[in-house]
Amino acid sequence: MGFIAETVYISIVFVCLIYLISLFKNSITEWVILEIDEKDYPLVSIIVPTLNEEYNISNCLNSLMNLDYPNKEIIVVDGGSIDKTSEYVSNYPVTFICEPYLPDEWIGKSYGCHLGYLESKGEILLFTDADTQHSPQSLKIAVSHILGTEADLFSMQPYQQCKRWYEYLVSYFYFLGFIIGGPTNDINNPYDKESYLAIGQYMMFTRKGYENLGGHLAVRKSLVDDLSLAKLCKEKEMKLNFINSSDLVSTRMYPNSFLDFYNGFKKSIAGGILTVTFLRFLFAMFWLIYYLLAPYFLILYFITKPDWYVWDYGIGIVVNVGLYLAFAVSVWLYWRKKGDWKWYFFLFFPITMSIDFILIVTAIYSGFRGKKVVWKTRYYSTKQSSSKPLSSEIEQ
Repeated sequence: MGFIAETVYISIVFVCLIYLISLFKNSITEWVILEIDEKDYPLVSIIVPTLNEEYNISNCLNSLMNLDYPNKEIIVVDGGSIDKTSEYVSNYPVTFICEPYLPDEWIGKSYGCHLGYLESKGEILLFTDADTQHSPQSLKIAVSHILGTEADLFSMQPYQQCKRWYEYLVSYFYFLGFIIGGPTNDINNPYDKESYLAIGQYMMFTRKGYENLGGHLAVRKSLVDDLSLAKLCKEKEMKLNFINSSDLVSTRMYPNSFLDFYNGFKKSIAGGILTVTFLRFLFAMFWLIYYLLAPYFLILYFITKPDWYVWDYGIGIVVNVGLYLAFAVSVWLYWRKKGDWKWYFFLFFPITMSIDFILIVTAIYSGFRGKKVVWKTRYYSTKQSSSKPLSSEIEQ
């Protein structure tokens, strides 16, 4: 039994590492910069949905006001904040919409984005979160890129700022998202319908593309509007473009508490699991099994010497230390340019990943049972389809 378990473990490790090498090899993305005269930059409508964002909104709006872009409008859509969000927004020359009423079958963020779209006038629509901060040159580069690639939807992964211990756990979730999402080259291939990814903190559409897609109205029930819109884009053979890391935009997602972190990712996992193909889900499970078994076999080799050892004892120690470290190095290689990190955090992945694993299991359980999840003081059912379009046209 021990020999079989070890053989299965080693086989899973090699499958995981070969798959990861393939992902890295096919995930090299570059910016496509279209030269545009200053007077020819199209109007960009920047839409920021908010709900109780008093700790974030000022930093976000300051960065948006300082964008080196000649032709933009900023629209903040508030879902009825009970903190000082509205008061802070009033200090800025932006269009402000406050709509506390949430219609049936809508998720709050998607409804806010939809209202912002209805108010917008831009040829380009940028949906971004209140917890983001934008470098001055970011909008010019992003607009040049979406026009240069002729994409309908462009999204990038903002740099993730981490300060509290639980914020570093984000790296593992994004790593598994990378495993599930597929190679970036496949994501950017409009004919590969199995690979898709978008990050809701930065989603840019051409107006025509957004309307042809059906906008947020088409995914109004989805807990993960970003993944659902990306999947819908592929289903309609429209052009999706994704940049897998950038320091042009940064974010600190959960600065307030571990509970916010827990609820935020529980919502995303419970909704996102509905969009995952079986094969990609299987690869993610392989990595989770690898995580579970790596510390087990490493400890086993140190504390006992059973008869079923395949290798000499010393070789076994070296091999299992290597396999253990390979998991940590894999996550580090993926994350090192995408967010803050401390090298020793990855060495202790059995502890940190265990917290993530419990959250993943809890979220999947909630999703299959159709239990409600809470986010931003609102409760949402997980019993829904997150990818099927709900309407073929945007309500005007």
